[in-house]
Amino acid sequence: MPTKRAWVLGVAALIFYFLANQTQVGWLYIFTNGLLGFLIAAFLYGWGLLKSIRVSRLVWPAPADGGDEVIPDLIDAAPAFHEDDAVNITLSVSQPRLRPAFLISGQESCPFAPPTAQAQPLFIPSLFKRRPAELTYQTTCDRRGLFSFPPLSLHSHGPFGLFRARHIVNAPTEILIYPAYHPLRRLRIFEKHAFAERQVRRAGHSSQVIGTRDYRPGDSLRQIHWRSTARTGDLIVKEFAADEDLTLSVVLDLSEGGSLGAGKYSTFETALRIAASLSYYADHNNLPFRLIGASPSWAPPGTPLSWWASLNYLARVQNDGQAPLEQVVGRLKAWSFLIVLASNPNPQIGATLASLGRQGVQVLPIFITPQGDLPAGMKPVQPAVVVSPHNWAATLAQV
Repeated sequence: MPTKRAWVLGVAALIFYFLANQTQVGWLYIFTNGLLGFLIAAFLYGWGLLKSIRVSRLVWPAPADGGDEVIPDLIDAAPAFHEDDAVNITLSVSQPRLRPAFLISGQESCPFAPPTAQAQPLFIPSLFKRRPAELTYQTTCDRRGLFSFPPLSLHSHGPFGLFRARHIVNAPTEILIYPAYHPLRRLRIFEKHAFAERQVRRAGHSSQVIGTRDYRPGDSLRQIHWRSTARTGDLIVKEFAADEDLTLSVVLDLSEGGSLGAGKYSTFETALRIAASLSYYADHNNLPFRLIGASPSWAPPGTPLSWWASLNYLARVQNDGQAPLEQVVGRLKAWSFLIVLASNPNPQIGATLASLGRQGVQVLPIFITPQGDLPAGMKPVQPAVVVSPHNWAATLAQV
């Protein structure tokens, strides 16, 4: 597409041609042919100039303040990113053909950056073969999720700014951003519950030894307590705590209406950060960790999750379910301890939690509201924790 400069030169060539035709002055013909040849050469040079350009993208952690620069070639091929992490993004633009490109501009769109920083303009004065240009910018992981960079739109005015060329370059890059979490070291209410459960000495198959008993047919030889066997002369085996007594189970509200507020500081996003913090606690205390929720597309796995498995799930999950939280919680009467993350508290969920408590299920409700206070008309449930998207980490550390 011709620019204004090309139109000016074209009009000038026509004027000189008209004058040459009227006066029959030779140098006017030479000047006219020179302008037309210049325009034709610029057009042919810019034709398809950007089609051969290749773009690759590297996303890598930004160095901490005062820290040494991280060399991208030496970092892990798949580094972990969390919300609010600072990252560097490097675009490597190369021209494999001999013909150099000039005056290349475009706009990079970073999908996970804060809204005001998603558009990143770029400009490359010249691009030669075997001399790739590298452009680096720094941004912040604003929200958790799986993000894909859109195609990059490049345009150039050529070496003389006479013709504008455009081309869409695909540089597919995906990045998974995990939710932020608080490195939770203690969860006192759960530790008190676990201690009480061990006191009742329920038998099971976990790694927690709660006592010994006589050997029974079918017991594994690996469970034999050799010291007691040698002392008594009879086969004595170890007895373990039941797995469900030591499981940290977290219930999420995955219904479409299970969130208040919008964007990064909605109550649903806060619930996911709290769940990630509880998963951290479970991982560092060797506890099985389960997530519970009802969703047609994002139903949590039915087995205990590792630290990284829970983060991967929490990074992708969306609240698209139809079952309200009180209905999901009401089905969990066989559990001994539950942490319920209510991201849209209401009197119905309060009544359901109170009913579970009367049936012997110990429940820790964590009510999440925009301002950190319960809705009007909702009776407080004991024990219960009320947090907001801004104080959840400090409050959770006191539980």
